[in-house]
Amino acid sequence: TDCWSEGPEGCYQTLLHRAIDENKEQVAKFLIQSGCDLNTPRRAGPGGRGGEEAHDQQTPLHLCCQWGLEAVVQTLVEHGANINVKDADGKTPLHIAILNQHPSIISLLLCHPFLDLSVPDKNGLTPFATALSCRNNKAAQAVRDKLPTAAEQFDGKGRNFLHMAIQKNDVESVLFLLSIQVDVNSLVRDTNQSSPLHLAAEIGNELIVRSLLLAGARADDRDGHRRTALHVAAEAGHAAVVSALLQNGINFDAIDAEGDNALHVAVREGHLAVVRALLTESRLDAEAVNLKGRNPLHTLARYARDNAATICELFIECMPDYPLDKPDLEGNTALILAYTKGNGNLCRSLVKAGACVGAMNKEGITIFNYQVASNSKTLLKRLLDNLSQEPPWVEGDICLECGTKFGLTMRKHHCRHCGRVLCSRCSDQEVPILKFNLHKPVRVCTVCFDLLHVGVS
Repeated sequence: TDCWSEGPEGCYQTLLHRAIDENKEQVAKFLIQSGCDLNTPRRAGPGGRGGEEAHDQQTPLHLCCQWGLEAVVQTLVEHGANINVKDADGKTPLHIAILNQHPSIISLLLCHPFLDLSVPDKNGLTPFATALSCRNNKAAQAVRDKLPTAAEQFDGKGRNFLHMAIQKNDVESVLFLLSIQVDVNSLVRDTNQSSPLHLAAEIGNELIVRSLLLAGARADDRDGHRRTALHVAAEAGHAAVVSALLQNGINFDAIDAEGDNALHVAVREGHLAVVRALLTESRLDAEAVNLKGRNPLHTLARYARDNAATICELFIECMPDYPLDKPDLEGNTALILAYTKGNGNLCRSLVKAGACVGAMNKEGITIFNYQVASNSKTLLKRLLDNLSQEPPWVEGDICLECGTKFGLTMRKHHCRHCGRVLCSRCSDQEVPILKFNLHKPVRVCTVCFDLLHVGVS
């Protein structure tokens, strides 16, 4: 029964291989029952002859699982064939049966007491993973019924099957995994420690996000950087996902490790639609400050995205009383930050909304003395020219032009055009300001005097 002879393309095979290859089930069963070799694969013929069959290392059980010969599989198993043997690709007979969609053979193999369901092939795919990859959901369900932890196995990057399905945006696999009740809150085992909800928020698939929430995903879970899924969706710019999370009761005021809430993150990345969703669909604290004392408006000015002015106008529209002049820990107002970044459009929007042009930070920098690259004061002059009403007066202990400290012999004065606090020498010019309805000459600084007389050159 173990006679070897020439097979496909000159390889060597046994009578059992030949019977299986020719689909002769009764002959194959007779050979098995007669004590033939059950586990030896075909081999190369003389001179290395033979094609793929000579090198695939597939045993008779592999071949039967490929061709769907259930009766022969049954006989092989009953007579002690190695059920966990691997072929050249590292695949067991169960891998082969799953790939070839033979449910009755899969069920038969799963009943074997010594079946190892954790065996990966050369691509690292276990039988469960193989079933998922070829959309054989019935087989995947059957494997998990036999091995409840099958779906919770992790790859070299710390991801389980749900994590990988989400990252591939594979909705069908995600929904299947949820249907067999995998752990929807399991974290990726890496430094980020993202939950499935974090991954879905990053991908931006609203259906997956809502499905995870319906399956019991915890909306407020944090990743390794203390971020919620709302932070992640805001950073990625997925407004629809942000709305879905807000509708499902996520903590919209949650802060990450830097003290940033989702609005800080959205303005930093310049995502207008996300900013609109946060401001109109939640009661988020838009004035919250992070660990550096910056509110979202400071963050908007500091990162100077192209659409920063549009976002600023949305702020004013939604929050007319927003504190435009609040300083951060370094004393910078949003206007100072925008000016030092050269974002003229944002500067104009802030000034139009009533931001103080005379504010000074803790290093003594104002928009009047900041050294711009071209040494041109065109932006400053245009901002001052855009003032439509008399600004509030700036208070301080020194002259904002020359730095002289005020005292008994040095009185405070104010420029009626820009509002800066000045000494008498730096505010010794007088001129009417018709746009403010000031028809009599009033005290102004030299910069404003030149502007009001000459205009923007």
